[in-house]
Amino acid sequence: MKKVDSLQKALIAMHNQKQELTAKNVGNAAMIDDLQQEIRLLKEKTRILEEQLDQAKKASTDEIRNLLSQLEKAEEDLFTRETMLRDVQALMKQRDSSMNALRESVEKSLLGFKDSGLEIEVKNGKVYVKMSNQLLFKSGSTTIDKRGRDALQQLAIVLSQQPDISIMIEGHTDNVPIGSSRFADNWDLSVLRSTEVARILTVENGIDPKRIIASGRSEFMPVEESNDPESRAKNRRTEIILSPKLDELLNLVK
Repeated sequence: MKKVDSLQKALIAMHNQKQELTAKNVGNAAMIDDLQQEIRLLKEKTRILEEQLDQAKKASTDEIRNLLSQLEKAEEDLFTRETMLRDVQALMKQRDSSMNALRESVEKSLLGFKDSGLEIEVKNGKVYVKMSNQLLFKSGSTTIDKRGRDALQQLAIVLSQQPDISIMIEGHTDNVPIGSSRFADNWDLSVLRSTEVARILTVENGIDPKRIIASGRSEFMPVEESNDPESRAKNRRTEIILSPKLDELLNLVK
């Protein structure tokens, strides 16, 4: 009987131990499950963060690449503009040098007419030859005097050596209304005077007519605003404006 009791106690003890071990194993399994679950969550979180990091890196790389591309384009544009600026400056310097040389040639050719109301200057890259009516025309007339013809002949010699120079002829009057029935008004007189100068240069001196534009300004571009006789005399003039060809310069800035 005692032996049975002892075996029963042993069996009970073993059962209890088994339950205890089972409980412990169950607890360990639950802990492992919890840890595994946490690990899975952390791995997922890590994956998401890594994706976000990769996207951020990619976005940053794309942005940097875009900025670098813009910078490269800006540097290319800057280089192009700087090159264009140097070319334009070189051409303008060459043009100014040519115009100064032309002015000197014109001054030498017309040296004997300085006392007849003749002015020569370089302005805005052009040579302005201003001839007063004292040199060219009598009052109310479109016929050029002999001395005026001589001056235009000397000018034509210089211009014939400069075939690339364009020639603008502008007639100017004072503000006194024209008193002759031959002319409608000062517009008419200024235009007819400029066309007469054009004929002297082309027909009598062989300048290519394609180089010439003849126009009239009437009284509306005076050099003197005063209305005294001296100022009106200065306003009665013919301006011959000599301009270089600008094709090369215009092509540069297109």
